[in-house]
Amino acid sequence: MQNNVNGNPNPEPGKEEIIRKPWKYIGYKGYANFVSSDDDFFILRRFDALNARIALRLQDQVSLLEEELVELDKKYSDRNFRDLNNGGFRRDQEDRFKKLEEICLKLSQYNDFLLQQSHLRQLPKAPSRDIQSVRNWHYNHDYKAISPEEQRYLEYDKDLISVAVQEKSPLRQLIDNTPFLRTLPLWKHREEDVPIYDAGHLSYYSEKRKDAFSSGVIVLIGAVVLIVPIWTLQALETLQSKLAVITAFILILLAVVSLTMATRPYEAWAIAAAYAAVLMVFVQVGESNS
Repeated sequence: MQNNVNGNPNPEPGKEEIIRKPWKYIGYKGYANFVSSDDDFFILRRFDALNARIALRLQDQVSLLEEELVELDKKYSDRNFRDLNNGGFRRDQEDRFKKLEEICLKLSQYNDFLLQQSHLRQLPKAPSRDIQSVRNWHYNHDYKAISPEEQRYLEYDKDLISVAVQEKSPLRQLIDNTPFLRTLPLWKHREEDVPIYDAGHLSYYSEKRKDAFSSGVIVLIGAVVLIVPIWTLQALETLQSKLAVITAFILILLAVVSLTMATRPYEAWAIAAAYAAVLMVFVQVGESNS
C-alpha cells in the first residue's frame, strides 16, 4: 500500500476533480453554504396559488363545522325538544361538546395559517439581479451540482421572494441596481471565504461598507443644503431674491430626501416644512438687523 506525499491516504479532491463531479463534491452542502452566505441569495418560492388554495380549503372546513354547530343549536333550542340548559359549557350535550372541540382545533389551524400568510405576504419579491446571481452559480457548475428538477424553482420569477428583508434607502438601491457601482473593489471583502470551486466566479461585497458610504453621502449633501443657502441669503439684498433662493433649496431638499432616504411622502414634506421655517426665520432676523 502506497501513501501520498503528505502521508494522508484520503487526500482532498483537487479543483479539476471537483469541477468534473460537482454533484459529488459540492451538492447541497455547497449550495446551502452559497445561499446562506449572503442575504441577497436567500431566495425561495412563496407558492402563492397553493397557499391560497389551502387557505380556502381550511376556510371551507371551518364553515362546514360552523353549519353543523348551528344545526345542533337549532335542535336543542327547538320548542318541541325536551328542555335543555343551553347556557352552560360544563354539562353540555356530548355531541355539541365534541363539535366545539373539533371546531377549536380546526379554527386554531386556520388562524395559524392565516397569520403565517399575513407575514409571508409582506416579504418582497426577489429582485431579478439576485435571482440571476443564483442562476449564475448553477451555470458556473454546468447545472450539475444540484439535480436539474430541483433547480426549477428558480424559473418561477414572480413567485420568488427574498427571505431576509432589508430596508434600503433609494441611494442604496441605486448602488445595488447599478452593476458598476455594485461591483466596485471598494466593497469587496471575505475573499478568503470563497470556496476553491467558486474562485473566480464568486465575490462577496460588504453591505456595511455600502451603508456607510451612502450614509456619508447623505450627511455631506445635507450639510451642503443647510450651509450653502445661509451664506447665499446673507449675500442677497432684496426679499424677492431671498425667497427665490429659499424656494429653490426647498425643492432641492425634497429631491435629496426622496432620492437618498427611505422616507414616506408626508415625512419628506415635514422635513421640508421645518427646513423652510428655519430659512424664513434666518431671513426675518437678517431683515430686522438691516
